[in-house]
Amino acid sequence: MERPSFKETLTALKRDAQRYGAGWPIHAGFWVVLSYRIRRLRKFGPFPCRLLLPLDLLLGIARRMRSDSLIAAAVPAGPGLYLPHPSGLFVNPMAVLGADVALFQQVSLAEWQGRAPVIGDGSSIFAGAKVIGGVRIGRGCKVGANVVLTQDVPDHSSVSVAAPVVRARGGRS
Repeated sequence: MERPSFKETLTALKRDAQRYGAGWPIHAGFWVVLSYRIRRLRKFGPFPCRLLLPLDLLLGIARRMRSDSLIAAAVPAGPGLYLPHPSGLFVNPMAVLGADVALFQQVSLAEWQGRAPVIGDGSSIFAGAKVIGGVRIGRGCKVGANVVLTQDVPDHSSVSVAAPVVRARGGRS
């Protein structure tokens, strides 16, 4: 695991804030990302970063007040992490997130048999999706709402739940 530096963390936070636009200071998703980045820096960064413990604790309290989401500190995430609706989000400590990844509400990136998902740069995982095991999601992919994904997805692909066409009541065949 690469050790985050203070400079890299600040650069990532600037890019994260840009993803939220002008409202970043009050967006719950940004507070979850800020809490994650500070906790990661404190736990795995250079020794002086251990002094961030009080800030880490305060941000953890703020995060829990605004969201029930958890991104483990061990997760390496590229800059530009975007959580538009940070409710019920879970990212396993062994997962890897690329740059400019968007995770919506109720998304789970879960470990199975000792392997966890790797999410490529610029990918979006929509509400309620579950990505399980050592799945590799390529760059620029879209994983639709409520998809349960257990196999790899190539770059620039979309995955959705196949919905049957339902004929309107009273319609003709």
